[in-house]
Amino acid sequence: MAAASPEELETLLEDALLLHDGAAVAALFEDRGVLVARAGCVRNRNRAAEVLMQQDYVASARLITVVRDIAVVFGDHTINVSCRGPDRNWQLAVAILMPLT
Repeated sequence: MAAASPEELETLLEDALLLHDGAAVAALFEDRGVLVARAGCVRNRNRAAEVLMQQDYVASARLITVVRDIAVVFGDHTINVSCRGPDRNWQLAVAILMPLT
């Protein structure tokens, strides 16, 4: 699963979570990706996938800012920072989930 844009990365993440596909979720994080959620800060992409699958996640990109190979995606309850790798595909570097109110 490869994302050609930050928008596509958001969609792929939501799809993988809906399918409860932990391997697909983990593959969307870069090797040193970080998840910040109620569970705290998770620095392992496989563990991040486990934590994310226990959350209510809806892709809701409201503002996307891209500068070269870095993108910041602001959503209703998320802030995601993604980067474009040497293969030109986008992966999550930091995913921040804010509690739903």
